Amino acid sequence: MSDSSPLAVVDGLDVNEVKDGLIVYDPGRDRVHYLNASAAIVFTLCDGTLDEAGIATELAGAYELAQPVDAEVAACVELLRTEGLLR
Repeated sequence: MSDSSPLAVVDGLDVNEVKDGLIVYDPGRDRVHYLNASAAIVFTLCDGTLDEAGIATELAGAYELAQPVDAEVAACVELLRTEGLLR
C-alpha cells in the first residue's frame, strides 16, 4: 500500500447507484464516471475513516476472498485520484 492516510471523496460530486455500480458526476470538471461494482465499493469506503489497507481488507471481506487485494485497491485508488474523485 502506498498511502496510510484515510481516503475521502471530494465534495460536490453527484453520486447515483445503478444496478452494476455507481455513476459519479463531477460538475467541476463536467465529467461522468461509471464505476463497476468493485470500484463502487472502494469509492464508497473512501469515507475519511479508512486507508488503502483498511479498504483492501473490507473489499476482500465483501467478496469473501482468501487472497489479499492490496495491489488491486492501490490501482483503483490511483485511478480515482487521477480522475479527481478522491482527496
